[in-house]
Amino acid sequence: MNKAAIIVRWIARTLSVLILLFWGYFIVAHLFGTAAQSSRPIAGDSGLFSMVLLWFVGLAIAWRWELIGATVTLAAVLVAALINPGAVGGLGILPPINALLFLFCWWMARASHHEKGAA
Repeated sequence: MNKAAIIVRWIARTLSVLILLFWGYFIVAHLFGTAAQSSRPIAGDSGLFSMVLLWFVGLAIAWRWELIGATVTLAAVLVAALINPGAVGGLGILPPINALLFLFCWWMARASHHEKGAA
């Protein structure tokens, strides 16, 4: 595998860890902090919340299986956008960008394997 693919892979992995830590902090704080007693419980947003959890799972899977993880993340982001278009605004745009980076890594690895086989 070429050096560019390795660099892009580690950028995608680092970004996924940062996303998981950042969003995970707010989810845990909401579930166990004073926000858990709010007038609008998180259970009311269960569809959107499920999609956010699914895109976290997709980013985690992408560490080992880039194509599968990126596909899961992009599908969850698409469904979340259909539920609430604002979900992919602001920082919500980072998970699909990260999934696209993982797809690019998978494509580059696949291309380098084909080049080795042709040689």
